[in-house]
Amino acid sequence: MPPRTPPSKNAPAETLVEHVIDSLREAIRQGHLAQGERLVVADVAKTYGVSVGPVREAIRRLTGEGVLEFTPHRGASVRAYSERGVREIFQAREAIEGYVARLAAENIHRADYAQRMRDCRKLLQDTLHADVKKLSDARQVFHDVLYDIAGNEVLREAGLRLTFPVNRLLFTELMGRPRIEASQREHEDIIDAILAGDGARAERAMRAHLHAGAIAVCDVLEQSKTVQRRHSKKA
Repeated sequence: MPPRTPPSKNAPAETLVEHVIDSLREAIRQGHLAQGERLVVADVAKTYGVSVGPVREAIRRLTGEGVLEFTPHRGASVRAYSERGVREIFQAREAIEGYVARLAAENIHRADYAQRMRDCRKLLQDTLHADVKKLSDARQVFHDVLYDIAGNEVLREAGLRLTFPVNRLLFTELMGRPRIEASQREHEDIIDAILAGDGARAERAMRAHLHAGAIAVCDVLEQSKTVQRRHSKKA
């Protein structure tokens, strides 16, 4: 887990808890914490520069959200997802993020939203052939801007909970160039629809993108299981 600058020691307890929650979410998203990995409270507290109290509360909340799971005599660990679990996550994301794309298209002509969306498109194009971390970060910027334009904080919170459990960085790396390039085209379709103010097309494009993403992630999971079975037989 990479260390992050902690709030002041005099910060309110809730601020410290939120610091740990955000840090753990990012560590999972970036692949620093793997599915099934056990969390040791003392180690997490040391990494993020807080006492064990905020860590325990953060773990309790993330367990309640389903990000972590708790097992007696073992403690908390990062939740591992089956193929069915991944499909269910992406189905929920289709509903939420599809509607977010529609709202963004409806709001695109307000403020500087169109320029921000065009900036996102350029960022995605510029990082297409960069390393997977830069590519993943660029796509995260796109999703952040999308939620800003949609202007619905409830949808943003729901979407966040469904996005970070599936390790975007790891799966981007494992999927390979064909899927990365296909995903780029899908992002372009979404952006074009939003800039055109076409809510229905934006929603369809986002749903199609997430459906394709679910298939790709499940394929990676299956490949991983096949490799594990082969290794087990050799052992």
